[in-house]
Amino acid sequence: MSLPKSISSEIPYGEIENFEDIDTRVLAIDCIFANIIGINENTVEWCSNEDPPSKDEYLAWLWVIRPSLGKKIQLECSEELSKLINAYDSKKMEKWFEYIAT
Repeated sequence: MSLPKSISSEIPYGEIENFEDIDTRVLAIDCIFANIIGINENTVEWCSNEDPPSKDEYLAWLWVIRPSLGKKIQLECSEELSKLINAYDSKKMEKWFEYIAT
């Protein structure tokens, strides 16, 4: 399975994987790409900072809504985003937040 080439910029809560962890993923992505993810009443929305969106912004959005694609995303993303995905998958987000704050 390859990564989708495009995906909607607004996704209903019910279509987001691991929705119970969405706050952690959004907060972490916000540390890398400020304010690209918005939480609405029933949806999560991607608002790219760039026009056209950078590849890493797109991959970050894809990971927020489909964290199960993390390993495939890592094949194409920046080192910074890859470190985040590794931390999330290994349940070491506290250490990642400490790292990104320095």
